[in-house]
Amino acid sequence: METTADTVLSDPRWNAFLAQGLPCSCGERHVGPFPIHLHQPLGWTGPSAYENDDALRMDGDFLSSSFCVMGGRYFAMRMSLPVQIRGADPTVFLYTCWASLSRLDFEMIVRALRAGAEAPEQRVPARLLNRVGGYPDTFNLTGSAFPQAGASLPVLLIHGMQANGATTHPLIVEQHGGIGMDRVLELFAAYNHEMRSQVSG
Repeated sequence: METTADTVLSDPRWNAFLAQGLPCSCGERHVGPFPIHLHQPLGWTGPSAYENDDALRMDGDFLSSSFCVMGGRYFAMRMSLPVQIRGADPTVFLYTCWASLSRLDFEMIVRALRAGAEAPEQRVPARLLNRVGGYPDTFNLTGSAFPQAGASLPVLLIHGMQANGATTHPLIVEQHGGIGMDRVLELFAAYNHEMRSQVSG
C-alpha cells in the first residue's frame, strides 16, 4: 500500500525501469516513463485523421494534432497533463489530453504560438475533455491551463470546485500529491502497457 511519504528513489522497480527497462505486454521493452496520448476530445464525431495545424479554421469542425473546433462553437487544445511521481522530479507521469477553452483564450494562445511568443496571460480556465484511464470519470473536470514559453502544449492542472461541488478527485489528489511505483505501473496497465508481472515490489 502506498502512502504519501513513499518515493520511487528507493524502489528497485523504478531503478530497473530507468536502467534496463521493463518488458511490456505490448511486446516492447520500455525504458523509463513515456507519455500516454489521448488522440481526440470526447464528443468529436468527425474524421480521426488530423488536418494540419496551420489549416486551423474557427467555423464548422476541425481537428489537428493540436487544435479542435466543434461546430464553430467549442474550442479545445491538446495539453500536457502531468502527474507527479514522488521523488522523481522533474520526471512525471504524462498524459497529452484535450481541454476546452473560451474562444477568446483559445485565439490568444494560438496567436502566441504562431508568433513564437509566450501567451500574455499566466493561466486561463480550462475543462478536461477526456476520460483518463485508471481514474473515476474525469470528463469535464475543471482547472487552469498554463501556456509555456517555447512549448507547443500548455500544462493543464486540475483544481478548484468541480461541477458536483467537490474539491477533491483522485486525479486532483495525485496530480498535486504525487504517485509511487505501484500506481505508475497501474496507470500504464490502464492503457494496455502491463509491466507489473515483470517486477516484484
